[in-house]
Amino acid sequence: MEELTKDWKKLSLSSKEDNKLDLSKNKKAQTYTLAAKIFTRRLVNIEVVAKTFGPLWRTRRKFEVSNAGDNILLFAFESDEDIEKVLMGEPWAFDRHFVVFQRYDMSTPIENLSFNRVSFWIQIHNLPYSLLSSEVASSLGEALGVVTMPKDQTEMRGGNFLRVRVAIDVSEPLCRGRRVKFDENEKGWVSFMYERPPNLCYWCGHLTHDDKDCSLWLRSRGSLSPSDQQFGPWL
Repeated sequence: MEELTKDWKKLSLSSKEDNKLDLSKNKKAQTYTLAAKIFTRRLVNIEVVAKTFGPLWRTRRKFEVSNAGDNILLFAFESDEDIEKVLMGEPWAFDRHFVVFQRYDMSTPIENLSFNRVSFWIQIHNLPYSLLSSEVASSLGEALGVVTMPKDQTEMRGGNFLRVRVAIDVSEPLCRGRRVKFDENEKGWVSFMYERPPNLCYWCGHLTHDDKDCSLWLRSRGSLSPSDQQFGPWL
């Protein structure tokens, strides 16, 4: 069916097939929509999802949830402000399973959505005191993804570490840190910690599955041990 949809222009259409049917008047009224992918093999109950997120989000107006298949849900809001509130609260999880949200224009085919960007507050540790600045946090954050600077930049200081809000590509393993040069003679390593992460696979560093579903673990047939894990709760 998908191939037919893509290649219909190559077909010789019958008169019935070629007679254009105007669907424009059937479009839904303007809504503000988020598409969400829940990374679990279990089918999710949309009513339970709505009851779970409702008290957490505390939106000003109501929202509706519909099922788009393959554990992809559509959240229709009455105001754009409520969407912003949800996105500012990232990351989110449902029943400990990672949930990735993205704005949805209702015109892109669901199967073309990527679900690969999520914003995290990332802590930056092991910096000398002389480098604890918002400029340093921003520079390191830009190496990870798209940085969002807060209105109050004191949010970027956490005592003896820095914090930065970054939209990262969650199709890749979490970045554990970065080799840096503090000055001409001194090199070192800064460590990253992710605030409020959902399940993290300690074998491969991905957020989209847990240890038991990891291809590295499955291919090993149980021969891997905890000492082989390159990631851990310290992230």
